[in-house]
Amino acid sequence: MIKVGVQTKGILPEMGLEEGVALIASAGFERVDFNLDTFLKNSDVYAGKINSFFDADLDDLLKYFGEYKDTFEKYGIKPSQMHAPYPILVPTRPDITEYMQSVVIPKSIAIAGMMEIPWVVMHPFKLQYLYGSETERAMNLEFFRSLIPMLKEHHAGVCVENLYQSVGGRITEGTCADPAEAIWYVDTLNQLAGEELFGCCLDTGHMELVHRTPADYVRKVGNRLKILHMHENDAIGDLHQMPYTFGKKPEDGVDWQDFSKALDEVGFDGTLSFETFPCMNSFPRGVRGEVLRTICEIGRNM
Repeated sequence: MIKVGVQTKGILPEMGLEEGVALIASAGFERVDFNLDTFLKNSDVYAGKINSFFDADLDDLLKYFGEYKDTFEKYGIKPSQMHAPYPILVPTRPDITEYMQSVVIPKSIAIAGMMEIPWVVMHPFKLQYLYGSETERAMNLEFFRSLIPMLKEHHAGVCVENLYQSVGGRITEGTCADPAEAIWYVDTLNQLAGEELFGCCLDTGHMELVHRTPADYVRKVGNRLKILHMHENDAIGDLHQMPYTFGKKPEDGVDWQDFSKALDEVGFDGTLSFETFPCMNSFPRGVRGEVLRTICEIGRNM
């Protein structure tokens, strides 16, 4: 049975573990997208400001996040996915790239395994405007292929996310924005793995930014679709607002009715997971609970 989930970013660890998980549960959510990327923010990675969080011994990290697992279980919540820290490659900083790939990502996979999180979201490398599409594809394939032994060891899978890029002040398609490319990555990697270790993560907001239709993407990738990042924007900025907030009637903006129909057509049985922390944080702290409940009810309505 399909469940409704929300990302932990903006809630954990900012609010405190017990209070944050209680807030998520009281809003009605049964699943979460666990934002491990909160502990090493993408803005800091791009800026070359790497904190020491992932320098800790793996055993200490597993003990730390074991408390998260126990608290989720206490409130009847299961993580349906994890968002790994990103970017995994910074072209101008080979030292940071090495750290991300040899330290952060392996430990992220191990944490996912301990927490019994089935899918880890990873952003593919965005290199087409630097080195060309063929090189981008070859480097992505080499990296994701290298993860196969770790994924098998920790019983976790990886989902590649459809991305956008900002080039010359304009938004353009990034890696896996084209469903055909996402299909190629997933099928090629699963063939190399000899089992289903890779899938698609569909970000509906990213679809809007590159003027593609989420429902069309769903129908094309089919059962390769494993997880969702559901949110909406004005097709100009990656605003991460709740559905139905950009128009005067339900049919405006993303066609969520057709999106829901497409999920049903392909037999999607995962989580309707909302990536809407900026939406929650744009409201006063005192009404965040009501905002989360509204988001959850939208998911139940779908």
